[in-house]
Amino acid sequence: MGYTRECLVAEVGKSRENQGMAETDFIIRPIREVDFPQVRAIYEMGLETGHASYERKGPTWKQFTRMKIMETVFVAAEKKDPDFVLGWVAAAPASTRAVFHGVVEDSIYIHPQGQGRGVGGALLDKLIEVCQDLHKWSIHSWIFPENVGSAKLHASRGFEKVATFHHLAKMPYGEMAGEWRDTDVWEKLLPKPDIRP
Repeated sequence: MGYTRECLVAEVGKSRENQGMAETDFIIRPIREVDFPQVRAIYEMGLETGHASYERKGPTWKQFTRMKIMETVFVAAEKKDPDFVLGWVAAAPASTRAVFHGVVEDSIYIHPQGQGRGVGGALLDKLIEVCQDLHKWSIHSWIFPENVGSAKLHASRGFEKVATFHHLAKMPYGEMAGEWRDTDVWEKLLPKPDIRP
């Protein structure tokens, strides 16, 4: 399990209806390479909680661009300071097998200054929209059961918990170091593209 498969979101996010009525004080835009130090730092803040990933440290930019579908990588930034990153979202292929090219796994991480502002919901909405445009048909999210905020956020966007992998791996650090951990799999099905066999 890698950093493409987990997410940490400490907020549930506002409903779509509430987001539509209220103007946000942040923007959503594609990632730039200059954003990456902040993106990695936000990821590593998530790691410090012990409930975001089995990984111990963030990737390099080169590793990140190899593992992610870069057309799906977006950041939320302050409207008044668009260089300040509040959170990010990305998708990665769920499998290297060509037949599964429409199935992706999401990652979403929010800076503490972005929590409680609808940033997580806006980023996840953007990811869903872009995945549909890219003719993906399923988004998966692998979430530790302890990460209740992330589970609630995904449920608010139509994801359903479809499985729990028991004792998937032994946690290498944090308060649960040495324990075998379960991981929930959440799924959102998207409209099916017209694919001919």
